[in-house]
Amino acid sequence: MMAKRGIDISDYQSGIDFSVMKDQVDFIIIRVGYGTRGTIDDSFRWFADNCVKYNIPMGFYWYSYALDVNGAKKEANAFLNAIAPYTPTYGCWFDMEDADGYKKKNGMPSNSTLKDMCYAFCEKVENAGYYAGVYASLSWFKNQLSGDRLSRFDKWVAMWPTRNGKQRGLDVSSDEETDWSLWQFTSDGWFDGYDGRLDTNYAYREFLNPGKPNPEPKPEPAPAPKPTPAPSGSTFELALGVMQGEYGNGDERKEKLGTRYDEVQDFINHIYSAPIDTLAKEVIEGKYGVGEQRVLLLGDRYDAVQDKVNEMLQPAPAQKPITKGCRVRFTGTKSYSGIPLADWTHNSIFDVIEVSGDRVVIGKGSAVTAAVNIRDCQRV
Repeated sequence: MMAKRGIDISDYQSGIDFSVMKDQVDFIIIRVGYGTRGTIDDSFRWFADNCVKYNIPMGFYWYSYALDVNGAKKEANAFLNAIAPYTPTYGCWFDMEDADGYKKKNGMPSNSTLKDMCYAFCEKVENAGYYAGVYASLSWFKNQLSGDRLSRFDKWVAMWPTRNGKQRGLDVSSDEETDWSLWQFTSDGWFDGYDGRLDTNYAYREFLNPGKPNPEPKPEPAPAPKPTPAPSGSTFELALGVMQGEYGNGDERKEKLGTRYDEVQDFINHIYSAPIDTLAKEVIEGKYGVGEQRVLLLGDRYDAVQDKVNEMLQPAPAQKPITKGCRVRFTGTKSYSGIPLADWTHNSIFDVIEVSGDRVVIGKGSAVTAAVNIRDCQRV
């Protein structure tokens, strides 16, 4: 088939105008979430619903923070639960990389384990009736993920051609690489409907969902292993010990933490993956201690989080009363009745259509967007 061109997006691209984008791309692949904790992107459902609304074919992917096969299976379960209401036609992909250095810092699994993790995720997704594959850079496929172990599953390859040391952006022909099913050829794609760079891809085939296989007889369950004795102390104290090197990495850490491993690892995963605003709020709530404890737990993210904490603790500037006809910046995330609003509304400027006590109706001109609480509005 003729190559199709599409984009892949995550929470970082929450301002996309799908009504404009639909005429420029053939498909969109959406990040569902990340990590063994099963964190779903705030924008995932809004993205998927807009693809349905504007008839844009879509696929899904999950960014993995797993360090072993059990972690990859947990991620697959969270992924499948989230995508259940939708029908992907551009595949379901396991994002295997270490973009933020998390795996390296927490005990990079062996190449064999990395491939087993990919296999476990894709097999679980395929058995649920979806087309499954692995996303990684060309370098990872040639090194960490090389060999025949993953030959059963398709590959989505990231390789960005350059000219004079810079990405060529959309100036890349689909004819330059035709041996891959899905090629992410740039992170520097620019399209009307979004004010920023977008990952852009060529697809060279169809990704038909195989449907669920016939159920196989369930094997007899193996005897439950005896639990490893777990160390005492709070999750905070154990995570601090991990950061101080008391529990080692990888399998050693899992053995030493025993039944406490998942809760401690989820705590650490959250530190490395949560938005800076979320971590700053938790610091203010006392979640990460003080002084050297906080520095140790937050690691490389400490400076950015502490800057945000300092900003949040600054007294709010006095503002003029909010009245009908003025303009406000909406700083909240929910309506007056507590219903979550689309991500694009956060920090957007609106006209005030009506004010009644602490209830403010905002919109564009006379078109109502939502009724919100006055405390979530800043006059501009």
